Amino acid sequence: MKTSLPLLAGATLALCGATPAVAQAPAPGDAATIAQLDGLFARWARDDTPGCTIAISRGGQPIAMRSYGMASLELGVPATVDSIYEAGSDSKQFTSAAILMLAREGKLSLDDDIRKYLPEMPAYAAPVTIAHMLHHTSGLRDWGSVSAIEGWPRNSRTANNDDVLRIAARQAELNFAPGSHYLYSNSNYNLLAIIVDRVSGQSLADFTRDRIFAPLGMTSTRWRDDHGDIVPRRTGAYEFEDGVWRNEQVIEDAYGNGGLLTTVGDLVKWQAALDSDFFGPGFTAQMQQTTKLNDGTPIAYALALVNLDHRGQQEVGHSGSTGGYRAWMARYPAQRLAVSLLCNAGDADAPALGRAAADIFLPPDNARTYVPRGAAPTGLYADSVSGAPLRFDVDDKGGLRADGRALVPVGPGRWMLREDIFAFGAKGSLVRETREGEKIPYRRVDAVTALDPAPYTGRFCSAETGTCLSFQASGDQLVYSGPRWTGQPLAPAYRDVFIGAAAPRASRIVVKFQRDAAGAVTALRFGENRAFDLLFTRAD
Repeated sequence: MKTSLPLLAGATLALCGATPAVAQAPAPGDAATIAQLDGLFARWARDDTPGCTIAISRGGQPIAMRSYGMASLELGVPATVDSIYEAGSDSKQFTSAAILMLAREGKLSLDDDIRKYLPEMPAYAAPVTIAHMLHHTSGLRDWGSVSAIEGWPRNSRTANNDDVLRIAARQAELNFAPGSHYLYSNSNYNLLAIIVDRVSGQSLADFTRDRIFAPLGMTSTRWRDDHGDIVPRRTGAYEFEDGVWRNEQVIEDAYGNGGLLTTVGDLVKWQAALDSDFFGPGFTAQMQQTTKLNDGTPIAYALALVNLDHRGQQEVGHSGSTGGYRAWMARYPAQRLAVSLLCNAGDADAPALGRAAADIFLPPDNARTYVPRGAAPTGLYADSVSGAPLRFDVDDKGGLRADGRALVPVGPGRWMLREDIFAFGAKGSLVRETREGEKIPYRRVDAVTALDPAPYTGRFCSAETGTCLSFQASGDQLVYSGPRWTGQPLAPAYRDVFIGAAAPRASRIVVKFQRDAAGAVTALRFGENRAFDLLFTRAD
């Protein structure tokens, strides 16, 4: 099912109220443009699926607003342009804006050690600063990944920001030295929310209501700081599993990393405020200011805004994903164009959809498709930072895959996976060029396909999680059990390294066993995608 406002020719929309304003008749050619937009979302334009709502704006004014699918599958309520969704990690830019406001008022410095405001945190070898957290270069482990290792993947239990602080404070080690790498970690922004509270005397929810939402007239926007609150016009959230839609509404109270409840109309106002520097001269420039790693490598991630090139146009954007919600926000400054996309369908690829929608309104791209020559590189490689293995092989049509995911050739020896590029060089070398600009070397490793599991069996415990893991042999396979699961299989990757699943619905984990001088296995490093190398020592 689809409800909409037609494309406007310079008209102003009423963004609030239960009934969309009636717009003037579309200008010549507008119907064809709307048809293109509708085509992108055709699979959700039904009354038996959740879907998406999108706003395209130029110069701060909406030029197209469309809604597809259902707000509630249970009640049979269609989504409208006034439906309220959760913005996922797009919420982070409001947290960073609050921090920046406090910094511009002299109440904190972005270079401050976070322990000035969060004394509960460990004193690491090098200080973690507020700037490190804003740019995701802190090395702090993601609390959701740690929680998954403990047996509780994200959204499997209620957690608030105090819980996040307790998890973060238990981590005696970092993923890496502060400033040495980029790695997305939600812990950064939950802790920033706590800093806003401790510095301003207001919760992040109250601070942003008074300083951002009210001044901009974002009357439909609030935080999900209590997931039990009744929020009129809030959509359900759904994941498609085993051929059916299932509820995946968020049950967490942690926020700042996510948790913004909003409409596309309110996001249009926010993006317009950034375009116009509403919050003061230089504010937007600071929000968009990228950083550099300790070695001078420039990183595209600014203050919860990512500066990228899209088809030759500057793109300042961010994506979001929480529960069954998906989101995408981006501005194209040279075109004065902005896209605000909110979905309650977990299978919606919001960045791909958002960019495809932007392409309808951006100048055409004349880039040619690259056709690779020669045999594609194959083999097993290990990430130099996390040790995670990645296997490259070819499909039945000769296309290159990474762990079964299709890669797109973009140049000689260069293959793209979503927004990262794998660059193969001489003598089998490999570097992953991340979307943010970091270049991470990979090393080729010898695959292990069969082994004796006996040396790895036993019980291992971690002070950082307060949990223990048991490893047993099951025939010629190694399996392990944790706090809330049993008999999870592990597959050997390379010497002393295994991969598997942490728990149902959790990301892939990497287990790296460690040996003493005599060759006996005495410890292991257990990691998920945003929490590397948690130490577990043999306890039996």
